[in-house]
Amino acid sequence: MTVRLYATVVLATLLLSGGTPVQASPTLTSAYAAQQQTKKVTGKVTDSSGEPVIGATVTVKGTKIVTVTDASGNYTINAPAGSQLEVTYVGFAPRTINVGKGGNYNITISEDEHTTGEVVVTAMGIKKEKKALGYAVTELNSAEILKNKNTNVINSLAGKVPGLNITQSSGAAGAGASIVMRGANSTAEGRSNQPLFVVDGVIYDNSTQVTGNSGTDGMTRNNTTFSNRAMDINPEDIADISVLKGAAAAALYGSRAADGAIIITTKKGEAGTTRIDYTGKMSTSFHTNLPETQKLFGRGAYSTNGVFSDQTYNSWGKAYDGTEKLYDNIGNFFQSGRIFDNNVSVSGGSKNNSFYLSLSNFDQDGIVRNTGYDKTTVRFNGEQRYDKLTIAANVTYSIAKTTKTLTSSGLWGSGGIGTMNALYSWPLTEDMSHYENENGTKYRLFDGIWELKDDMENPYWILNRDKMKDKTERFTGGLSMHYDITSWWDVTGRLGYDNYTTDAYTYIAPGSVVSEMYQNGRLAKSDFRYEYWSTNFMSNFHKRFGDFDMHLMAGTTAESTKRMNQTHWGYNFITAGTVSFNNIAKTNQFFKDGTSRKRLVGFYGEYGVSYKNMAYLTVTGRNDWSSTLPVNERSYFYPSVSGSFLFSELLPKDSPVSYGKVRASWAKVGKDADPYATITYVTPPMIYGNFIGVGNQYTAGNAYLKPEIQTAWEIGLEMRFLNNRIGFDWTYYHSSTKNQIAQPRLSNANGYILSSINSGSVINKGMEISITGKPVVKKDFRWDMALNFSYNRGTLGKFLDGVGMFYPTDAQFGSIKSASVPNGGNFMSLVGTRFEYEHDANGNEIIGGRYLVDPNTGLYKIHNSENDVVGNREPKLIGGFSNTLTYKDLSLSFLLDFRLGGDVFNGTSQYMVDNGLSPLTTANNREKATVTGVVQTFDSNGKPTSSTDFDKTYEASQSYTFGSTTYDGKAMIQRYWSNYANQSYNFIQKVNWLKLRSISLTYDLTRLISRQNIVKRLSVNLTGQNLFTITNYKGMDPEVSTAGGTGGSGATGIDYCSVPSVRSITFGVNVSF
Repeated sequence: MTVRLYATVVLATLLLSGGTPVQASPTLTSAYAAQQQTKKVTGKVTDSSGEPVIGATVTVKGTKIVTVTDASGNYTINAPAGSQLEVTYVGFAPRTINVGKGGNYNITISEDEHTTGEVVVTAMGIKKEKKALGYAVTELNSAEILKNKNTNVINSLAGKVPGLNITQSSGAAGAGASIVMRGANSTAEGRSNQPLFVVDGVIYDNSTQVTGNSGTDGMTRNNTTFSNRAMDINPEDIADISVLKGAAAAALYGSRAADGAIIITTKKGEAGTTRIDYTGKMSTSFHTNLPETQKLFGRGAYSTNGVFSDQTYNSWGKAYDGTEKLYDNIGNFFQSGRIFDNNVSVSGGSKNNSFYLSLSNFDQDGIVRNTGYDKTTVRFNGEQRYDKLTIAANVTYSIAKTTKTLTSSGLWGSGGIGTMNALYSWPLTEDMSHYENENGTKYRLFDGIWELKDDMENPYWILNRDKMKDKTERFTGGLSMHYDITSWWDVTGRLGYDNYTTDAYTYIAPGSVVSEMYQNGRLAKSDFRYEYWSTNFMSNFHKRFGDFDMHLMAGTTAESTKRMNQTHWGYNFITAGTVSFNNIAKTNQFFKDGTSRKRLVGFYGEYGVSYKNMAYLTVTGRNDWSSTLPVNERSYFYPSVSGSFLFSELLPKDSPVSYGKVRASWAKVGKDADPYATITYVTPPMIYGNFIGVGNQYTAGNAYLKPEIQTAWEIGLEMRFLNNRIGFDWTYYHSSTKNQIAQPRLSNANGYILSSINSGSVINKGMEISITGKPVVKKDFRWDMALNFSYNRGTLGKFLDGVGMFYPTDAQFGSIKSASVPNGGNFMSLVGTRFEYEHDANGNEIIGGRYLVDPNTGLYKIHNSENDVVGNREPKLIGGFSNTLTYKDLSLSFLLDFRLGGDVFNGTSQYMVDNGLSPLTTANNREKATVTGVVQTFDSNGKPTSSTDFDKTYEASQSYTFGSTTYDGKAMIQRYWSNYANQSYNFIQKVNWLKLRSISLTYDLTRLISRQNIVKRLSVNLTGQNLFTITNYKGMDPEVSTAGGTGGSGATGIDYCSVPSVRSITFGVNVSF
């Protein structure tokens, strides 16, 4: 709130006072005084096709007065009459014009045949000509990133980059997201399959730190919304992003980039006068679809013999007679969310130095009451040049605070169920907002009937009494020194640092629905610390010999990573109202901690040669030594080779083909193990009151592990037509990651649940297509569009005999799990429960045939396995379609995001069917239900000995006997729907969607205020996010995942009692002084 008020006051003061300039250095002050004798010159810089050139440098020749063009190609500069303006831009010939008496000069620049062409940032921060690359790279500038108005940079990439599959966890404040590029490559639970993030040359951790409890199968249950750490980046600070998707593209980064890399470059100051930029945004958000509830039957349930009881939260009761008051508990639970986002930056520089300083605050109130997310960031970038030496430094500090709520059951150490579980089962005849009595004591629906430990927690009690929050403080920094020894030899050294601490706090109030042990209150605090250091040194040689250009680079890097986790919890407060560990007896307190360390050293090199700027070949090699592997396997080498050929150089100049390139690459990339995977160790010490205890890990170590090795190749075609008005980029790729460091389940007799082994491979293959165009380019109107779509097929190769399912993510809810199936199965499968099918004469199931009916229950028989494949989460096709239409100073941009295929588990529907609140359960007005199938008996070899058709309709007014038990008809129908809910396959749906991801209207007011000299640029914008979704999905939102920020392959495709997604309207203003 303080930062929000500060930014508003600063803006108002500047506007009302006439914008008194800030105090500058003597040099800048002198420059400012000189400018008072000049006049303002404005204009627009365009290319030969009329397209605005963004970021072109406009200089008053012979002076230090410099500016750059904005997102519309416009510039404003102070220049004396009779001077000259020089316009420069990478890939274009410089253009110089004379400044006469006029004040407006539109300048057209043309591509230079002899220039180096478009430059992109690649691995290790090396800038290369895009035409020289033998692999696919997608670049996004600041304007593209900010169009979505997302605080999470990952969500800003959705629909814009082919090959990226992004999963958002929910609409909760501070909710994280996961990103998988060209499919996941590692099968073990918790193994990262997300790309490497690099910010200004410093490797940036994007982990999602979660709190959970390990079940008996060794998997972690999560229960609330967590943030991924890329959310610490302020999107307003970003200048551009390069997405490196292929193994060849990221090979120089080593093990960390086996799943690709996202290279982020932040903004820098420009030579000229000091510039102040302010961006302010205000948003209102609303929930999207909510689950439907049936409004025909009330609270209650029927026993086996038909006795009715209303002492339950389930809605299997009697039909409403019209006199009851029904409450919209789900709709009333959510509120309108609010966001205030303020960013202020000051930048500037001279011929030999530059600086950029920014302050931002993002303040969000969630759609769930008493939840929010607040983030403040400060960034400084500076650069100083001394003849042949250039020194650059960047420092960032951020603090993010999240207040959240338990979303689903299984809160670590709390018992009970979560907010969303209770919300989606609360009976409509009960006002859920009534959670306390007038005297402040807890109101319970079944007080005196149910024991507290058996009750269901009221969501409003959780929001108002229980507390869950966390705070993350982060500091990152980088220092680089570049020295030009000669015109053909330079060296660069870099030092990088990334450190953050996450403090989490959970308070369970006395009187909460938990096990008896914790009913007098519980307190837990955890402290996670991450620390990363890196050093990097490289030497570059570049020479031209006739028609050949050659370069050679060699370098070395060292990295050190340390993770520390401490947890302290206790229960049973001595004195009511005092929330402190000092108020808990020492015997009821517990403490544990753990530390992991990892070191990696690498040597790398690159050799490249080009011929006549039309044929390019690049070869790289890297050798890593990792501390997480056995001594004999710590060293591993991986090479890459890539090339491109510009066939358009051979075409006549009047050819409709403006640009044509074929490219190809092949690479190997290694991926080491997680820390301590080679050893079997006891768990970190845990203090139980006055005792210290240790135990075995549930994962057995393997002292013979080898690194995973990914071998990948890709081919591509890039073409542009009609003077670059139409563009096309096609890529086909194939990768195989062998020596999987897998963690198969073990027999209980081994004493461990999991074991790390090298076995099998993961194969990914797919295609990416991008199409860009400028359908209309007129003097006052322009239309730009971009379409991309891609697909990936991820499968598992042959594994060791006896190796079963893999669970590459900790996402499992209800009866469903994310799983990978060996020996030809899908990487992103869903496994769960299903009904058993009829068997043929050989005892084999006839998949897709009739269901077996259990003669002892009269219902469908559940197959005796929890690992039946019931779906595949991987979509058949994903893509995005973006458009920008500009008329004079008004521009309209919108982004459509689409997906075809891929299965989604509607766990919310399953949960509501089971508790009777789902409209599905009102079929036939609950008067009857039909079971049709077959009853079979089997011999000792599993072959059927008899088959009897079964076709029975159960009616509410009748009774039915199976074995020695007689069931009332109403109870039988209730059991029918419980049986239906037990088959997770009933809730799997192949999903298609089309989303209006964002639509933004921007009006540039700069021309309207051109008569004054204070405000250089002014624009306002109105943006809508996620305004509509067209889908066949019957649940809330097919994109939302219960654990979108999770590790492994992400949790896409699992929708279980989540906070609904949000749509929002944002008003923004951008001002430059």
